[in-house]
Amino acid sequence: MASIVSVNSLSVAYRSGGQDVSVVHEVSLEVAKGRTLALVGESGSGKSTIAATLLGHLRHGSRITGGSVQVAGSDVFALPARELRRLRGNTVAMVGQNAGHALTPSMRIGRQIAEAGGTVPVVELLEQVRLPRPAELARRYPHELSGGQQQRVAIAMAIAARPDVLVLDEPTTGLDVVTQRSVLDLIAALRDELGLAAVLVSHDLGVVAHMADEVTVLRSGRVVEAAPTRQLFARPQDPYTRRLLASVPRLDDTGLALVGETGEREVRPRADVPDDAPVAVRAQDVTIDYGKSRTVHGVSFDVRRGEVLALVGESGSGKSTLAWTLAGLRPPSGGTLTHEAGDLAGPAHRRPLSLRRRVQPVFQNADTSLNPRRSVGDAVRRPLRFFGTAADRTEAAERARRLIADVRLDPALADRLPAQLSGGQRQRIGIARALAGEPDVLIADEITTALDVSVQADVLRLLDDLRRERDLACLFISHDLAVVRGIADRVVVLRHGVVVEEGPTEAVFAAPGHPYTRQLMAAALEPDPDAQPYVDDTLDWVDAADEDDLWTDQGDSHRVRRWRPLNAPVAEGVS
Repeated sequence: MASIVSVNSLSVAYRSGGQDVSVVHEVSLEVAKGRTLALVGESGSGKSTIAATLLGHLRHGSRITGGSVQVAGSDVFALPARELRRLRGNTVAMVGQNAGHALTPSMRIGRQIAEAGGTVPVVELLEQVRLPRPAELARRYPHELSGGQQQRVAIAMAIAARPDVLVLDEPTTGLDVVTQRSVLDLIAALRDELGLAAVLVSHDLGVVAHMADEVTVLRSGRVVEAAPTRQLFARPQDPYTRRLLASVPRLDDTGLALVGETGEREVRPRADVPDDAPVAVRAQDVTIDYGKSRTVHGVSFDVRRGEVLALVGESGSGKSTLAWTLAGLRPPSGGTLTHEAGDLAGPAHRRPLSLRRRVQPVFQNADTSLNPRRSVGDAVRRPLRFFGTAADRTEAAERARRLIADVRLDPALADRLPAQLSGGQRQRIGIARALAGEPDVLIADEITTALDVSVQADVLRLLDDLRRERDLACLFISHDLAVVRGIADRVVVLRHGVVVEEGPTEAVFAAPGHPYTRQLMAAALEPDPDAQPYVDDTLDWVDAADEDDLWTDQGDSHRVRRWRPLNAPVAEGVS
């Protein structure tokens, strides 16, 4: 088939110190209509830079130093400004990583879609991206939509003018597995229906295996391997590709995978947590309200010293709300939340410093949690002085450097600004900052979501090492079930703020007892183009959450909330 996208020996560089620094070096690729090409590689490999050139966009200070980019027969960087504007949207459109940032918060959804151009009515576009009650939704503002709905709106805007090429730059990062699966299936259906050519940028190799026809692997701006998807996943030729594929966590892993330089893979067994290990944090019948809306309903769990307890579920299930409450950022409405050293029900600023330092969060996005104008060493020093764990500035500076070394970074990085570090390095600094208070409880809220697979593997291994070395209790929140299976000792599954299943990780993954848990596993994407989707005929069952006997015992501390078919008769007195 004739190619609608043709990139020939493309080189891109920026000026630094009077010299050109190459970020893309002689990259060539082609995409035909109805086909999807995936660009994969670590952060800084040039994926997003190449994708943006299809719309004639370069980051400030960058320039083309060689080659060409052609879309629909036009040399993109030779087009006059007016024709380039016409190309964007009409011929090639982009769906970015975070639709919440791409949408104008003060403008109604319908108006934003209408401004994207095209002749297709707004309601019809919203129907096409499978959004419910489109006429009503068009009158809403972005903040009134879920993350998955916002992403579907971004797709509707992208296809409004019926482009020939769709550029997808990490379109599902941050979405839970169920929403991610539905968004990807929608994109695939629209590609087939409209005959679109798609260029997919992703660090998620499960997404790539599910979506792409061909894959181009990039490293430091150069192509190291390019092949049809099935061929590349089955027989990767380059050691770097083999290492990337080996770094991907899998649902059948029984621990964290340790990957060698040439891609050899060894799964490290989980840490042995004694049954009599002391309980660091206990939640009993915790309820949390937002205004008049209850988001968490009577949740109970324990986290023991040296243990990783994972909270899983879709967006809106209450995972992060529980984490924020444990950290003291939102008070509970009912129930009890205690640490072995005191009560955690109050806000953080009212907790004694001796208790406050013992429960520390590591945030999802290190980019926004670090002050861009202060050195990363200062970020680690401040809690040392605040909690009084360092006597003076000299001791604080020395201990900060040791903490940076503890998270497997060069202490010399302490003098750098956050922007001078990679994403994985910034996340390690976030962990070092949390450790500065000498906590015994860490809250890790989606800390690997935006990281590429090899960096993700490094951060997870670091977290696992620290909990073993320091006997830390860890509340781990993630929508990636393969990551959860690798690092967690126990799992709590939440749905609409209610616990539907809980138990040891191996027991829950080997024999999930609740239909919702099976639905989450069904939506997870394995790094295998030939993987068969998980099929379960019981997915339209609901929780019998108001009955007297809520739980059934699956053995080995594995409990499942009772459930019944949607159309089954309800016991007397049960709503």
